[in-house]
Amino acid sequence: MQQFPIDERITDWVVHSRHEPLTSVMQFLTVLGDTLTVVLVVIGVLVLAWVGNRIDLSALIVVGSLSGYVLMVLLKLLFARPRPPVTDRLIDVGGASFPSGHAMLSTVVYGLSAVILYRLYPRVRARPLILLWIPALIAVIGLSRVYLGVHWTSDVVFGWLFGLIWLLVCLVAHAQLVRRPALLRVGTKRVTNSVAQQAQHDQQVKNARDQRTSSPS
Repeated sequence: MQQFPIDERITDWVVHSRHEPLTSVMQFLTVLGDTLTVVLVVIGVLVLAWVGNRIDLSALIVVGSLSGYVLMVLLKLLFARPRPPVTDRLIDVGGASFPSGHAMLSTVVYGLSAVILYRLYPRVRARPLILLWIPALIAVIGLSRVYLGVHWTSDVVFGWLFGLIWLLVCLVAHAQLVRRPALLRVGTKRVTNSVAQQAQHDQQVKNARDQRTSSPS
């Protein structure tokens, strides 16, 4: 898969527009999407969910992140798009270019983290706007990859798109899995109540029959 013409034009413009201190800022921001950073975020959110006695949310961050990583690797192997020229890069990277792993995984991991924090803490639910820094962070991580010359713009855009799709898939799957035990508990309670009511009715009928039998003629 080759880059689009607009990718080359954007990269040329970015390369000729670089300047300090923006370059240093972008080099810092891109680290927030590195594998090590993402793993540390997953571990941190996992601990918070575990302490909050939400095993389902612990599973959500781990399974969602790992499966997102596997999907990203498979997509890179499938499309096998070359990265921008080495002369345009400010950092050393390897592997295929499409989609951007930083853009995709930051969308999945930071997106799941935002949802989990929202569900864990009443203060966050009361002030959801405090989570707006997360989509902003995802955006600047992706933009840093273009600025540093290691990804085409379309790599990042589709990385965000694939990440968002996988984030939604994980949330829907989690909702369904959590809902099924709840429905099972409700169904079991209804059956138990029905059996108890039937047993009570049978006992009342039996008592009435015994009273009629024991009454003098």
